[in-house]
Amino acid sequence: MGRKILVAGHGGKSTLARVLAADLDLPYIELDAIFWLPDWVERTRDDFRDLVEKALEENPDGWLIDGNYGTALQGMIVRRAETVIYVNMPWGLMFWRTFWRAVARARDRRLICGENIESWRHTFLSRDSLLCFLIKNRKNFQRRRTERLRGWVEGAQMIELTGRAALNRFYEDRGLVRDHL
Repeated sequence: MGRKILVAGHGGKSTLARVLAADLDLPYIELDAIFWLPDWVERTRDDFRDLVEKALEENPDGWLIDGNYGTALQGMIVRRAETVIYVNMPWGLMFWRTFWRAVARARDRRLICGENIESWRHTFLSRDSLLCFLIKNRKNFQRRRTERLRGWVEGAQMIELTGRAALNRFYEDRGLVRDHL
């Protein structure tokens, strides 16, 4: 496994990214924390790209990036990665993990995505919520993302973890323990 790693996908991506970064002693870079300003204000695409570029330049010896944003970053991370890990859970499992994580975050008022708090209203009543996005894009969501990601990977090792068993096996094979944060 390389020292420049992107972990993308849904349904276990961030936990895996945090645990793997700690295990490999790599700087952990969370794209959501860069993209979202306080009060869920989105950065401009140019500002986002510039900040991600800066993070990559500040860590020339390696990094572990947690996030998707393929369209916004137009593959700039994937093209520099030595290893791409794609957490590709079945849609139902991914949706329910996302749902219950959102409930826990709203209940506990945990800081996420930089300085933001997941609210009940935004999570369950907003058309801009991640849950609504997943429902609206259910039909072609994973197929399109997988195809796009494979198209960007040039010479990097790609590890696709399809399903819960594959993800569990990845943890076990490397002696990793989930942190459940």
